[in-house]
Amino acid sequence: CTAVESTRFRRLVLDTAYWIEAGDWTRNPDDLTRMLREQPIVGTAADELRRRWKKLLKAGAQLRELDPQRRHKMRLQAKNLRYASEFFAGAFPGKKAARRRQRFVAGLQKLQDALGELNDIAVHAGLTERIVDAQDARDKQREGRAKKAFAAGRLSGYEEARIASVLKDAERAYGGFSKAKPFWS
Repeated sequence: CTAVESTRFRRLVLDTAYWIEAGDWTRNPDDLTRMLREQPIVGTAADELRRRWKKLLKAGAQLRELDPQRRHKMRLQAKNLRYASEFFAGAFPGKKAARRRQRFVAGLQKLQDALGELNDIAVHAGLTERIVDAQDARDKQREGRAKKAFAAGRLSGYEEARIASVLKDAERAYGGFSKAKPFWS
């Protein structure tokens, strides 16, 4: 039995559907809750997309100066904005919005891919270092250590040389994305 076929999953789906249709939030008399409940999704969606978009634009303005951890965080921001854009697509109908959304999401995808490649390089560097350190501790033969260190150095050098090119790709992708018109306005 897979997770999707389980009783637990079925119960989760049914409970969620019930909550959406008849949960306490649908009857709460609180003014703020009622106002939020009755607000059209378009305004909420536009606010959420705008907030995420501005955050990503701010992070990307210093892309070259970001360390690997911050670039990874930026990649996750791009991914979340892309998912939110796809999720709220139906709230912004029309051919113009669809064209803008396609360009916007395509720009996000390119940015996410380039930042993902930079993250892979950073992860590989850390992994290579840990492997060599672990081998040094176990390997008593000098020749064996030297060969492993040489191989690790070649791999690290190859990936280090790629950083400039991939960073340029990321900057190009960010430039394209930053010029894309928001589809929600």
